[in-house]
Amino acid sequence: MAEHHPVSDSKHKSSLNSGASYSGNGRSSTAVAERGSNAGAGGGGLSGGLSQPAGWQSLLSFTILFLAWLAGFSSRLFAVIRFESIIHEFDPWFNYRSTHHLTTNGFYEFLNWFDERAWYPLGRIVGGTVYPGLMVTAGLIHYVLNLLHITVHIRDVCVFLAPVFSGLTSISTFLLTKELWNQGAGLLAACFIAIVPGYISRSVAGSFDNEGIAIFALQFTYYLWVSVLLNIGGKNRVVCLTILNVLLVQKDYTH
Repeated sequence: MAEHHPVSDSKHKSSLNSGASYSGNGRSSTAVAERGSNAGAGGGGLSGGLSQPAGWQSLLSFTILFLAWLAGFSSRLFAVIRFESIIHEFDPWFNYRSTHHLTTNGFYEFLNWFDERAWYPLGRIVGGTVYPGLMVTAGLIHYVLNLLHITVHIRDVCVFLAPVFSGLTSISTFLLTKELWNQGAGLLAACFIAIVPGYISRSVAGSFDNEGIAIFALQFTYYLWVSVLLNIGGKNRVVCLTILNVLLVQKDYTH
């Protein structure tokens, strides 16, 4: 009887070792499968986001907003395409001359500038008789572009200022309407305001007048005001109120 114990002990040990190796292989295979599934989920990336309805909705909203901006910008370029990049009408020409004087001689010289060609033969003290928001906005854009080594004449900035801001008006109208109603209504409002004939007539390329940026300032001011009243608090409230005050000052300078 004593001779059979080593054999049974060895069989028992071998079965334990095989069971341990099998369980170990099971755990390792499970870990490999988990790592593979995690890698597959992480590798989904953009396609995984687009497979969700919210991803397609965001992409569709962005596409419609971009097309609304493009329609608002391109529909105001017929004068430039048909003729050339030039300022037209009387008030836009005076605003262009004032902006050119501002960018050439500085802001303080602009405030103290006496224009003998305006209100001829009396002349005009420009700094005390204009709302300088339009000129300052165009001059700031011209300064930033030259700071980035993008050489642009101030006339071209003045010509294309209104079409660019009309596209931004579509975006601000979308934000305002979305805050008041829903996203679908916001997209519809953005498309409508981009092609409104009355707005196009006051913001075509070359019409360098106050309405070119005032409509955007009004819409974005309304959006910030509604956002502050409805659902923004804490630090975001302070930021929005600061931007709101800046836009209100800008509106006062452009009207």
